Amino acid sequence: MKIALIEICEANHYNAVEALALTYAVSKSNQITVFITDEMAKLYHFKEDNIQIIKKNKDQSVTDFLASINQINFDRIHINTISTYFKEFAFIDWKSKVILTVHNLDTWFNNGFSRRRKLLSFKLLNPSKNPSLKHNFYLPIKYFFKDFKHQDYRDQIIHKIKNSESQILVYSESQKTYLTQFIEKKKIIAFPFCIHQESEDLSINHQKLRICIPGMVDTHRRDYDSLFFVLTDHVDDFKGKLTIDLLGFIPDSGKYLIPKIKQLNEAGIDVIFNEEFISKDVFQKRLFSSDIILGNLKVNINSQSKYGETKETGVIFNLIKAAKPGIFPVGYPIPTDLKSSCISYQNDLYPVIFDLIQDQNKLNKLKESAKIAVQNYEPQNLFAQLVN
Repeated sequence: MKIALIEICEANHYNAVEALALTYAVSKSNQITVFITDEMAKLYHFKEDNIQIIKKNKDQSVTDFLASINQINFDRIHINTISTYFKEFAFIDWKSKVILTVHNLDTWFNNGFSRRRKLLSFKLLNPSKNPSLKHNFYLPIKYFFKDFKHQDYRDQIIHKIKNSESQILVYSESQKTYLTQFIEKKKIIAFPFCIHQESEDLSINHQKLRICIPGMVDTHRRDYDSLFFVLTDHVDDFKGKLTIDLLGFIPDSGKYLIPKIKQLNEAGIDVIFNEEFISKDVFQKRLFSSDIILGNLKVNINSQSKYGETKETGVIFNLIKAAKPGIFPVGYPIPTDLKSSCISYQNDLYPVIFDLIQDQNKLNKLKESAKIAVQNYEPQNLFAQLVN
């Protein structure tokens, strides 16, 4: 097959493009072309002979770039992200089969005016901890009105997919189940954002339990307040025995946590944090150094978004990448093949953390289960999900 992968909107979605490219490349008869912007090129490094990269020229319009792709006779075209250039993507009539990845189902399906108005009300009545009037009032209203046109373009794109052989790609089976309310099952592909490749376990012989929370410290989507309450309330049980790695930068909305972090460090609980973005290499080294990954999610993000249904969490994909066990709140649907290496908690994290500190054997069993489970996410084992 001749396969095109397009990613011109989000640089940080390179893992998803890599996952698709390397999985298709399992078959040497497949020819994969990755279409990206010049700025994204530094993120992509393929050794496979059947993968090539074509970059959009800086002086080339998006319309012309997409038109040049459409002139090539591909068997299928993956559009990995549409978060900008809605008009350009909506107006093109693709000659090849299209597989569109939808990251946030609630913005692409069943997102009529009443739902968008309800979401705006939710945002205005539930402001973030960022004290900025711009952040809590002006921007929600601005994006509410700006999204009218975007939604019209989204609807046009979905209409074309429904009325052709094209398909939608989502990141989990639970998302696929949710989406069958709006589109027939045969038009939906479930395929992960990230694949597992051989990686080094840097967590061997830790003297302290090392828990990693990957991703930006987003207090809107993650429950950091409950975590810090548990840590502060049980300092005597945790001091000298626990490291918490906040593996992502802290934006302005989360800066109120920094004094609490410093207090915990002084009390003997190591909390690693970053006020700036960190490099890919540093991120991966710290991720691979963790014993276990915490997904301290707010499962219901707002009035219409829910992790494991309308969107997926990057935490799952970091588990897959690093072959680590995970901790998730009850209510988040853990993928079936990862359940043996994950723990669920109901409101209180204390017993989970304390038990892992006390029972090294339990932690080791979880880590071994994770190494076995992620084999399902190696390219040769995912290939059938794309081609069948």
